[in-house]
Amino acid sequence: METALLELLRCPFCHASLAEGESTLTCSGCRRGFGLEDGIPLMLHEDLPGARKKLGETAGWVEKARTEGWYEPDDEVDAVLPFVNRELGWDDLVWLANGHSFQVLLDRYVGELRGLRVLEVGAAKAWASRFWLERDCEFVATDILVDPKIGLGRGAFYGDFGRVQADGEHLPFADESFDVVYCLATLHHALDLRQMVREMARVARPGGVVAGLNEGTRGVGRSPENPDQASEKEVGINEHVHTMWSYLWAFGRAGLRPVRLEYAEGSAELEQRNIAGKLLRLGRIPATLWALNAYPYAGLSLYARRR
Repeated sequence: METALLELLRCPFCHASLAEGESTLTCSGCRRGFGLEDGIPLMLHEDLPGARKKLGETAGWVEKARTEGWYEPDDEVDAVLPFVNRELGWDDLVWLANGHSFQVLLDRYVGELRGLRVLEVGAAKAWASRFWLERDCEFVATDILVDPKIGLGRGAFYGDFGRVQADGEHLPFADESFDVVYCLATLHHALDLRQMVREMARVARPGGVVAGLNEGTRGVGRSPENPDQASEKEVGINEHVHTMWSYLWAFGRAGLRPVRLEYAEGSAELEQRNIAGKLLRLGRIPATLWALNAYPYAGLSLYARRR
């Protein structure tokens, strides 16, 4: 494992530094051991709160991918993620929202900056790495899934960067380590939303960007049981759906100052809606607020800075 990544890592239990052995990492404080798999530190220790439920979820993702036919890697697709609609002619609203939200992060909160230290939580196969590496950033990807085809193991397709199996609610990194901390469609999998946001804020530097991209929301008064999540729940994937206000509350309580709230698919999509399209004449914010509160289920992207 690279020295730079080891220097960032901390025990998820006591936050002490780690020492590398032949095939393990050992905490200098509580003396717990953590495995290594193809150079990937396995920091989702089964004794962490909720870890066994998260580890059980990893099998659900593999089952879902095999059942739906996207388990085997496709180099042509992986090389252009998240912009498969634009590059390959797909018509997929999820990837439209993923691509739009990620592009806003790059354009508005990174811009011409280079050499940043960036953490993605819930990175899956870490397709975003190519955008950070071309900006000379030190990129670290985390996920609960290490699978070689749909998890962090697939990250080798994109290059050389830090990959760590970790739980978003117990990030194994030193305080104030990253300039940018973000996740994409991951916060709604957390067993404890506020705890995950607090952890993302903790490892961000003061003034750093913390963002949750394309997170599922429900309108005010709508059921917390989103029918679109039923198939995931059946295979053991942890799914939840929160209101826009729950996300804003979690960010605010974690010491984060929201600077932009975005309808995940972008204003171009809102323009096609009846009421939201009319509200856009008053500005992006009125249309966004209306959509995220009135639509039964939608997606939001929330960009913030650590105070």
